[in-house]
Amino acid sequence: MLLERYPDQGTERMGRKLTNVYKVLVRGVGQGLSGHDLYDFVSQNSADFSDKRVCRAALLAISDPLIKDRDILERIYTIATNHRVRCAA
Repeated sequence: MLLERYPDQGTERMGRKLTNVYKVLVRGVGQGLSGHDLYDFVSQNSADFSDKRVCRAALLAISDPLIKDRDILERIYTIATNHRVRCAA
């Protein structure tokens, strides 16, 4: 959904692995996933998965000017905060 409209917008400054995690994250959010379902989707569909990359990709998605839907931003924010706290613990 989101990636179909803007396939490579805003990803030119990210590394290849972070870009892959970012794209999988945005695709999962576009499918309506959130919380643990979104986290599981990213972990299963990204070969470059790590907790740190999920957190960084979520923070980059929050700052992406092309993502404007409040519900999508809240789902991304939730995954970023939940798994950032988990990484820190």
